[in-house]
Amino acid sequence: MRKRVFIALALVLILIMGTTCVSAKTVLTFWNGYTGPDRAVLESLVAEFNESQSEIEIVMDIQPWDSLFQKLLPSLVIGSGPDIAAFASENIPQYAAAGVLSPVDDFYAGDYLDVDKLVPAAVENGIFDGKHYGVPMDFATLLMYYNKDHFAAAGLPEEPPKNWDEFKEYLLKLTNAPEQYGLAIAVKETIPMWPILLWGNGGGILTRDGEVLIDSAETKEAMKFWADLVMNHKVSPIGLTGAEADKLFQSGKASIEIVGPWMTNGFTEAGLNYDVAPVPEGPAGPVTLGTSVNLVLSKQAGEDSQKREAAFKFYAFWNSPETQVKWALGSGFPPTRTDLLDHPEIVEHPWVPKFAAVAPYAQFYLQGTEKFREIETSIFVPALEAILYGVQDVDTALDEAGVKLRQLVK
Repeated sequence: MRKRVFIALALVLILIMGTTCVSAKTVLTFWNGYTGPDRAVLESLVAEFNESQSEIEIVMDIQPWDSLFQKLLPSLVIGSGPDIAAFASENIPQYAAAGVLSPVDDFYAGDYLDVDKLVPAAVENGIFDGKHYGVPMDFATLLMYYNKDHFAAAGLPEEPPKNWDEFKEYLLKLTNAPEQYGLAIAVKETIPMWPILLWGNGGGILTRDGEVLIDSAETKEAMKFWADLVMNHKVSPIGLTGAEADKLFQSGKASIEIVGPWMTNGFTEAGLNYDVAPVPEGPAGPVTLGTSVNLVLSKQAGEDSQKREAAFKFYAFWNSPETQVKWALGSGFPPTRTDLLDHPEIVEHPWVPKFAAVAPYAQFYLQGTEKFREIETSIFVPALEAILYGVQDVDTALDEAGVKLRQLVK
């Protein structure tokens, strides 16, 4: 009898201990849009973090960026969103101003990580209204991918074009639409490609200090140059999304695409004979896009001390030297840390050093304004499409866009 009682008590104790262990684990839901070839290395590293300890579990929901942005803000507003999320840093002002994010100044002030080793621009772009809201998840630049077999077939030199005049010459020789396009350039649902071409002539859309450039003479001149190539010389299909532009290059239907390091794995796996080079230099000098995805903490999770601490431990893991070397080698992204660029494995990588080399003249797109999404979807993209589809000429479309933009940001 005593033996049976002892066994029963032991089983109860084991059950209680097991329940306690389960309840002690902090689960963090994590939304992001890494649906491309970089998804596999992200999933591997998150699994590594989960297996490295027993206190925290990251549960990811990976979805296309456009779907994520449709759901994310509404879900955070009503308190049903993820604990942490990752998105491009230009979106931080909108979310911070809406009151759905928790500041993370205590992460930077704590001893979780040597934050001085993080890429300064990636950290700076996570700041809004004097507070840190983001921690870098990636840092990237855009380069010109080009199909070496297409170049050879068109009788072009192995060396890629270095300026706009050469770029135009190459595109015209590479284009035989609709069988083959010289360029795949996306207009919407994409990492910004067109702004690089405007910056190359000293134009743009809006500076960080609020100067409107979308209707400047430099922007109009650049737009006329490139719109003519797309509309009249058919060097690229009109109205592409980012995914469609990637597919066009990956399938061998386009010779050139300006995009980031996340596509190297996919293009390599597709068997393309390609290389990357700086975007050809415009009249205003060399320029490309710099972009950084930041990890953010929801307000609701930030008010839970256990979830806050768990998130910070994951942020520190993600930006550790060991993880960043694996991320760089697996994804092609430059590391988020400045102390790894001379790491032997990174130096020998075929792509990472090339993307890192153009960082000194990279510009960030629509940083520091909480109106980013509205400027992008309601002003810039509609104006660009009106021009490319022949609804309006460049001067009219950009003048109207300038009026709308000044009203929005004044």
